[in-house]
Amino acid sequence: MSKRKELQTQILQHYFSIQDNIATLKLVYDTFAELINPNFGDGTIEKLNDKLFSDIQEAVLLLPKKFKLNLHIIIKNFGEYTKEECAEIIKQNIYLAAYRTIKENHKKLVSGGSLIGAGAVILIVSYLLHNYELWFDLINISGTLFVWEGVNMAFLERSLENRATRTLAKSIQNIIIEEMTDF
Repeated sequence: MSKRKELQTQILQHYFSIQDNIATLKLVYDTFAELINPNFGDGTIEKLNDKLFSDIQEAVLLLPKKFKLNLHIIIKNFGEYTKEECAEIIKQNIYLAAYRTIKENHKKLVSGGSLIGAGAVILIVSYLLHNYELWFDLINISGTLFVWEGVNMAFLERSLENRATRTLAKSIQNIIIEEMTDF
């Protein structure tokens, strides 16, 4: 093992239990209720706030790409929830996060396509006005900016977000939820 990888493993072992290419992260919360967003929905299904997902994303970003992540979520007090209800709530919230990502990606694709179309029309107008040098330059620059922003929004940003979501999905190998019995 190279010195760089050895140093990296030593640093990561302060935060994760590492065995082979699997890192186990323990996330400890006082109550399950602290993970719930009380202001969302109609009360039939609980929506988690961003605390758990941001903790998971931070862990995934720290790990090398080849590593898998086991999450060990420890709740000191489930309160009014059972362990099974908590697991179901987390599963449903993962589905909701995936749905939100798909919806946002679709919106960015449509917005990006609109900007590309508007930019193309502006560029065509600029070439029709090529005799008027000042107007040609201003309209040409505007059209180019529209096209560039559209391409950036529709393809580049979307690609980075998709890659981050895929990395997150591929990284998590196992989720264990348990109640802390000795606190």
